[in-house]
Amino acid sequence: MPSADICRRAHVARDGRFEGRFVVAVITTGVFCRPTCPARLPRQENARYLPTPAAAVAQGYRPCRRCRPHAAPPLPEWTLGCETVLRALRRIEAGFLAERGSADLAAVLGIGTRQLTRLFAKELGTTPAAFARSRRLLLARRLVEETALKMADVAMSAGYGSLRRFNTEFRQAFEASPSALRAGLAGRKAGKAKARQEGIALRLAVREPYRAAWVFPFLEARAIRGLESVSAGIYRRRLAGGEQIGAERVPGALRVAIPGAAIGDAAAVLERVRRLFDLGADPTAIDGHLVREPRLAPLVEAAPGIRVPGVWDAFEGAVRAVLGQQVSVARATVLAERLCERFGDGVFPSAATLARADVAAIGMPGGRGRAISEVARRVLADGDGWLRDAAKLRGAFAEIPGIGPWTTEYAAMRVGADADAFPDSDWGVWKVLGVKGKAARRWAEPCRPWRAYATMHLWNSREPPRSAEDAA
Repeated sequence: MPSADICRRAHVARDGRFEGRFVVAVITTGVFCRPTCPARLPRQENARYLPTPAAAVAQGYRPCRRCRPHAAPPLPEWTLGCETVLRALRRIEAGFLAERGSADLAAVLGIGTRQLTRLFAKELGTTPAAFARSRRLLLARRLVEETALKMADVAMSAGYGSLRRFNTEFRQAFEASPSALRAGLAGRKAGKAKARQEGIALRLAVREPYRAAWVFPFLEARAIRGLESVSAGIYRRRLAGGEQIGAERVPGALRVAIPGAAIGDAAAVLERVRRLFDLGADPTAIDGHLVREPRLAPLVEAAPGIRVPGVWDAFEGAVRAVLGQQVSVARATVLAERLCERFGDGVFPSAATLARADVAAIGMPGGRGRAISEVARRVLADGDGWLRDAAKLRGAFAEIPGIGPWTTEYAAMRVGADADAFPDSDWGVWKVLGVKGKAARRWAEPCRPWRAYATMHLWNSREPPRSAEDAA
């Protein structure tokens, strides 16, 4: 969180670089805004600076209807000063508190409930439960504002167990019923049934610059035929029922198309897209740091805003990391396709299936196949939360025979979302740097805490976009 003085100056200047870094809450109006809101500036003594929209809602403020701060880019993870809070937020974003309580979350993190509450109060100005509730409310508000869904479908999509609870919490938070809020928005009442049948489209804000010319080709090269594809600048992911999620780059955002059958899982879908496209990154801070390294400077200047693509599903990403050990991207993708065909009936196989499968039968070393089965067994026993925690992922992978250091760092980077992961045994990194092992690690040391992004720049220098279409 920037200091109050920096927040004030950024607000006065309406500095777009601070989008998503904080919101401005006004105690006299009960409204909170983006730093760039064009409304008249409040008196300094009436302004409060909070890290996230969810924190503002938890403290009783309502989002500004003019600048819509609840649709701003998410808070960059690097701004959090506490690793425990970051790990907790990732669990919350994955839906941990939907059915469990803060005590369960604290236990998973290995700390006491009171300590977790204190850490959240210090970093985010609210409690874990209030933060999760506010995120649900803000998604519901976006669905009310941006779609023609019936209110029952809005409640379900945002994660509410009942329409009554949704209506009650919505009125308390925003001082208006969902229907009243939508009443002033033209064109929302018509076509509600059609919206539920055909699906909805929502925009996820992107912090610029965003190097789509790297992310989309990266995902295309690794797409599993029949399960996912990239064409005409659109990423598509097939669901179990045959429907498709679509993500398309548009000015200032990603437009996410969610089919009718998946509307009830809208919150989870949006979170998967955020992770996959690394929308939480802060390119200004990352590029500003990496450009200081002489060898990276020309690469960063040529390709600003590079991201570290995540994965659609944590277990799937972990398995695919093992499949890619000591083979090319093309070979790893073929193995993933075979895995789906043999054990998944066209979709990615479940942990229950791979835990007992002879994975090596798809054409890979037996030790590596057994490693995948062991990962599956651990997910069955403990869930997949540990895969999203880079430290726990590294510890678990180190215990599993058949998993090497490259796989561990690659998985920490893409599955565990560790911005500082560095696969120092990667052949591509060696090729660009001209050094390997300890020498590569020494070179990367000044790139901390964003060595994963340094890796992407090194890879990008060897794999430029394949077409102008990808750069759109």
